[in-house]
Amino acid sequence: MKKFNTSIILILLFVTIFTVLFNYIIDPFDIFKFIKKTGINYNKPCISRQERMTKIPQLKLNKDKIDIVFVGSSKTQWWLNIPYYSKISGKNIISMGLSASSLQESIIMAENSILLHPEIEKIYFGLDFFSFSSNYYTTAINIERVTDKKLTKKEIIPLILSFDTLQYSIKTFFENIKHKSVQNNNTEISIVENPRAEHYFKETIKKYDRDYYSDYSLNKEAFEELVEFSDFAKSKNVEVVYFITPMHIYDLLNINIHGLTDEFYDFKKLLAQYFNYYDLSLINEYNTEPVSVNMKYFRDAVHATEYFGSLFAQSFFIKPNNSTIFITKDNVDKYILSDKQNLNDYITKNPEIMKQIREWVD
Repeated sequence: MKKFNTSIILILLFVTIFTVLFNYIIDPFDIFKFIKKTGINYNKPCISRQERMTKIPQLKLNKDKIDIVFVGSSKTQWWLNIPYYSKISGKNIISMGLSASSLQESIIMAENSILLHPEIEKIYFGLDFFSFSSNYYTTAINIERVTDKKLTKKEIIPLILSFDTLQYSIKTFFENIKHKSVQNNNTEISIVENPRAEHYFKETIKKYDRDYYSDYSLNKEAFEELVEFSDFAKSKNVEVVYFITPMHIYDLLNINIHGLTDEFYDFKKLLAQYFNYYDLSLINEYNTEPVSVNMKYFRDAVHATEYFGSLFAQSFFIKPNNSTIFITKDNVDKYILSDKQNLNDYITKNPEIMKQIREWVD
């Protein structure tokens, strides 16, 4: 039994050491940056997995000067092409967005970014109507505020000694063997065909119907916490640029079907009482794009494409364009009145689309 026990201990020790070294070297979440070689671990197909576990360690171990940070939900994150943004702005830009991020999570992520990198100049903060829901606002908090600027045991152990990370390391390794091309750091924006566009539109409409709009009530206290964050950022000499993320007309119609149109416009009006912001949800040539394989501006009902994101970036870093409308407390009523009329006109002219969306959510 003694030899058997010794063998088991040695096997467990070997497996543990192998797992730690394999996860550290392959580095599926691009955190440790020990080595990066084509055919081994250069491509990172799993980098966006386990975001709430990996984002803070990424910030802590990032020794580069960071100029600009984007925060928000996937509605902010998915349309960003960070290499392109950095190229046209001449700034080092990173994304700290989280899929399905609640407002509080976005605030915590923005605060953590500033605390860990006090050199940050600007935070671009994407705001989503769904994240101001009373139910979602109070329950969806899965990240913590930074209390230690160094990597803690609680943070590092899941990154090097968990079965989940080992699975992602194995997948990263074999994907790199299969595809030995250099990692995509593309700074050019192109239009990508979307052969399953209608399917993705349907699925996102159903998800938002089920998870965000079915029991929605606007949480007015959320604005106060956003004010507190703005005061914190100002105390650290960080400028905050707020924007309402893009919304395809199908998403706006879904809101209308749920009887939430008044709350949606109250959300915009209240926001303008506290902050100036850019509105990318106004009905226009971009978000009324017909659903098709060759969509330029939207990949589904709630996520814009990188092509639309490039227009957004150009409006800030090169020259203003009509992809962004600047909203203040002085002009918000005018834009809301115009947008309401545009929404009513669209519903009147497109009854078949309203019928289709009703069928999707019923």
